[in-house]
Amino acid sequence: MERPAPLAVLPFSDPAHALSLLRGLSQLRAERKFLDILVLVGGCDQDCDELVTVDCYNPQTGQWRYLAEFPDHLGGGYSIVALGNDIYVTGGSDGSRLYDCVWRYNSSVNEWTEVAPMLKAREYHSSSVLDGLLYVVAADSTERYDHTTDSWEALQPMTYPMDNCSTTACRGRLYAIGSLAGKETMVMQCYHPDTDLWSLVDCGQLPPWSFAPKTVTLNGLMYFIRDDSAEVDVYNPTKNEWDKIPSMNQVHVGGSLAVLGGKLYVSGGYDNTFELSDVVEAYDPETRAWSVVGRLPEPTFWHGSVSIFRQFMPQTPLGGRGFELDSGSSDMDVGQPRPPQNPAELH
Repeated sequence: MERPAPLAVLPFSDPAHALSLLRGLSQLRAERKFLDILVLVGGCDQDCDELVTVDCYNPQTGQWRYLAEFPDHLGGGYSIVALGNDIYVTGGSDGSRLYDCVWRYNSSVNEWTEVAPMLKAREYHSSSVLDGLLYVVAADSTERYDHTTDSWEALQPMTYPMDNCSTTACRGRLYAIGSLAGKETMVMQCYHPDTDLWSLVDCGQLPPWSFAPKTVTLNGLMYFIRDDSAEVDVYNPTKNEWDKIPSMNQVHVGGSLAVLGGKLYVSGGYDNTFELSDVVEAYDPETRAWSVVGRLPEPTFWHGSVSIFRQFMPQTPLGGRGFELDSGSSDMDVGQPRPPQNPAELH
């Protein structure tokens, strides 16, 4: 059987032209780089309609790109967390029943797939990653997911049930902060993975009560944001001390908090005038200052946000439309209206 010519698959009659193209593609692949990006999932718009959109923000260009939409009804009360470069959405509710389902977004192929369900259906819970394992914490239960075996394991529940707690991993332990069930007393509890036990943290005067607190860890410090205040509190677990940093430019009631590129990013929610906001502001711990760094594709609240690394192509001018982030054509300048979704353009 005669072997085909090496360049026969290429639509060029000139081998030199084809070889030049191959060299160009090889160089382009070599120039591909990973960027730390912010990903927003779901939420509600100005009409309180639930969104299934997934958008990513490139802080280097200030632009957004549309990713694959969430394939199911998100409902409310779900939790979102990044594990490696993938994103997991757990639980939630449609108002009449609780969800135990878990969805994974594979950033390398821009696809959502369903993985093993949680052992217990739940809403208004919190999720965090500690030592490569996904922890889900609710008022009356805790469980842990191992993505290598696609399996869940039941753990000890919190010693003191808390409503709408927020969790974060810090210095090898899992911390939960929130209000005691049915009360307005704020407490902090710590989970020790080596003993599978929770303990109450005696950390002095905690920040005032918050209905939906938000907590993240950055550089070994835990940052705490209330849902009705622009103030930001910081807890140092090594010194067991609380401190404050400068306040945000506005409140973000129902907004979202994430760490991206060594900074805090707070987005959306209702502002001081009770208007739904599209503001994205960031805090730089080196300058100890907040600054508005962008706008959401549309004003949004109750959305989730995480940061992941994603591979992008070198910036390519696109006329007046900004820069292309990768081989897709779904980029937009901040503030542009959302175009109709075409699944074929999401990959």
